[in-house]
Amino acid sequence: MPWVRFSSILRPEGVRRPCVVVPCRSSTAVHPSSPEVPMRRRPAVSLVLVLCLAAPFAATAAHSDAPQTLVPIGGGYSTESLQGFAVQAMSAGSGDTVDLYVIPSSYGDAPQDREENLALAQERTDQIEAACDDVVDLAEFSGGCEATLLPLLAREDALDPAASEGLDDPDTDGVYILGGDQVLAMHVLANSPAEERLATAYSQGAVISGTSAGNAVQSRSMGAGYPEPGYPWNALERDMSLIFWGDDLGSEERGLSFGSQQIILDQHFYERGRFGRLLSWTAQSVERYGGAGKLGVGVDWGTAPVIRDDAVITDVFGASSVALLDFSTATELDWVGPRETLSVRNVMTHLVAPDTGATYDITARAVAQDGGTVPVPERSALPPLATSGRGTLWLGGGDNDSSDSPALADFVAQAQDATRGKGKTSLLVLALGYADETDALAEVTAYTEAAAELGWTGDVDVRVHGTDAIPASVVARAAGVLVVGGDQSLMAQEVADPQLRSALSQAIQRPTSVLTDGAATAILGEQYVTDVDPTTEDEAIAMFRADEVSTAPGLGLVEGYTLEPTLTYDYRWGRLFGAAHDEPEVISLGISELTALEVTRHGATVVGERSVIAVDGSDAFWSTGSNGALGASVVWLDVFSTGDAIG
Repeated sequence: MPWVRFSSILRPEGVRRPCVVVPCRSSTAVHPSSPEVPMRRRPAVSLVLVLCLAAPFAATAAHSDAPQTLVPIGGGYSTESLQGFAVQAMSAGSGDTVDLYVIPSSYGDAPQDREENLALAQERTDQIEAACDDVVDLAEFSGGCEATLLPLLAREDALDPAASEGLDDPDTDGVYILGGDQVLAMHVLANSPAEERLATAYSQGAVISGTSAGNAVQSRSMGAGYPEPGYPWNALERDMSLIFWGDDLGSEERGLSFGSQQIILDQHFYERGRFGRLLSWTAQSVERYGGAGKLGVGVDWGTAPVIRDDAVITDVFGASSVALLDFSTATELDWVGPRETLSVRNVMTHLVAPDTGATYDITARAVAQDGGTVPVPERSALPPLATSGRGTLWLGGGDNDSSDSPALADFVAQAQDATRGKGKTSLLVLALGYADETDALAEVTAYTEAAAELGWTGDVDVRVHGTDAIPASVVARAAGVLVVGGDQSLMAQEVADPQLRSALSQAIQRPTSVLTDGAATAILGEQYVTDVDPTTEDEAIAMFRADEVSTAPGLGLVEGYTLEPTLTYDYRWGRLFGAAHDEPEVISLGISELTALEVTRHGATVVGERSVIAVDGSDAFWSTGSNGALGASVVWLDVFSTGDAIG
């Protein structure tokens, strides 16, 4: 049985690899505290729905040629997202009331939990009705809103026509599918009278919406979580996430029968760092279906796009933005290394934020801004990435502090070789960006112990910036220089220190092995992100706000790039886009944990367990949504994995 992992905190104190494990097909009650139904408080992000309500609603009967509308919400039950759904349902409204139905099929099918699950689902139904009543135009709908819970918890319910009675009534204006477990939801609904009635309602113009799992079922090719060893941070590996392609309508391993056949939806997208798995699924769709494959549509918490007739994405509303991953321009798609990790160039990405004038034509694979198609220019090559010296520089993405790290192993081997008759005797270890010496020395110890395990037999000279001097003379006699970084927000003094810059520059120019890791890698770039290192999902969402990511000039030892470590483990995808927004001509390069770029005079190559992501905003059209979210059209994205060359 497949399992799904959800993480509520990226790196809680004392836990290096956090996760909560729940079965993919749950048979228990879904409580409000369930990872798939997050109820945490979030900073309020305003979206003025009054503008949407300014246009009058035509209360006309639904008919067969009515627009077919999907409104997949990326997670949660924020008032704003529920009101956004209600506004769309009103636009297709008929009769004197806004008639809504709520489906709880993702909640759990165990008989002993039925009463509790129905009670919880009724609470959500009441919440949806109240949100609708808050925005309804009583001049058009004198009866207000009426939301009805359908008791579709188990397979037997969906097979009983009485349980879904009224769903396909021509007066039905909207249907909302609750969050929980999408695999369970389709086990309940697939090939049943309930699904048939849902399809009829959709064809008659009823708006189909839902959150989290209720989002996932709205694309025929449906994401189904992670297998036992899968996580967001290794999801670029081919087999580390699950998708049901939905080619066989007779199977329950799919999304809804009428769900989008053009896109693959994912939810909690920024919140849970899911770029990796959606890139993987979209790449696999290219191989499966040919051409450009399916469009990847990543929807974040409290946010939704409006998808019309499976052809146009428009009217994004809610807390954040929607990410689009388009492989129509992609080149060099491959799966590399022992883990079959995705490698691809020139993926076209867009961030669609509310009220920016951006829409997307799914069929033409084209974004429009204020009604005009945004041109796609020929892309420029990435800046060269090489050293001018004779030594090797490893740019580590963090957590290269064990003997399992290929980058650390190669670094130690070269440094040890430099002690043999070459006058080099010590391993110089520099600790940068720590709140105090105790923290610095504690973290350095893991690296020095791992170096000893890998065969280092010489002296170790540890120096903490701000406490110990770092003269050029110590670099001259070092067989290798290992630079360990703490927090990027604590690096201002290091970047401003000319002695440190000179020492690192000399080390790179000499035939000396140099390995930087974590925040120490970040400051070597032309620019670096100066914000406090993130630890929560809320921060992962906030990174995609236009004003959230702060950058400053780095040491400039790696020109043309902003370097961002710990990319996939800490869900730092937003920093790549934010830095590209701040400095569009500087490439954002995200280096995953347990991974490094090995840079020599001949170029740079990825080594280690995971991937390096390049985000190129030099051709982008940038905007800011009415909710403060970052919007962007035509942002290039590259995925480099083990053995790939960069620059």
